[in-house]
Amino acid sequence: MSEAALRRGKRLPEVAEPGTGLAELGRDLVVRQVNGAFADLFGTTPDDVIGTAFCGWFLPAVQETVRRGLAELAPGDRFGERLVGLGPGPFLADVTGHILDDDGAVCLVLLVRPVPSAEAFAPVRLAALDAQILEGLAAGEPAVHIAMRLYLSRQAVDYRIGAMLRKLGAPSRAALVSRAYAAGVLQPAQWPPRVEPHLRED
Repeated sequence: MSEAALRRGKRLPEVAEPGTGLAELGRDLVVRQVNGAFADLFGTTPDDVIGTAFCGWFLPAVQETVRRGLAELAPGDRFGERLVGLGPGPFLADVTGHILDDDGAVCLVLLVRPVPSAEAFAPVRLAALDAQILEGLAAGEPAVHIAMRLYLSRQAVDYRIGAMLRKLGAPSRAALVSRAYAAGVLQPAQWPPRVEPHLRED
């Protein structure tokens, strides 16, 4: 942390849980303040984080979903997702928080807790059809478009997505994509998204 950032009041206090990042965002979802642990998670300095879009520090495939989820929060609502952060190496983190309205000054306060490697899950193998559906979700394709492309009903696509949610223990479609990247199912540097060939049951 630079002295300049400390003078500007950009540093939030460290929290009781070692390594847990803390960030304050404006309603525009731009980072206002962070603690040192937040910057450390992403391999940067608080100065480099302040003024950036919070969602930009996470996996591109889920940025829009996260942005929408945070933007729609009302005072008293809580946010919670397991996401892949883009640090020196991708890492899995639980992101939780809520919106505060302090005398008209609305902000979001979020905790970023890295998931211990002991909690990591083994890669899973996917049927060829499930792999194609997951690739479409990761690319931001709506389920109805995936269904048309694969000549399936919308209900069939929703059913298969539900099965993958259970298989990876994901609470939402955004979390499914994040966990698939974190588990090594989706290739991290590939666009459009692709399931690892050795995990595809063709």
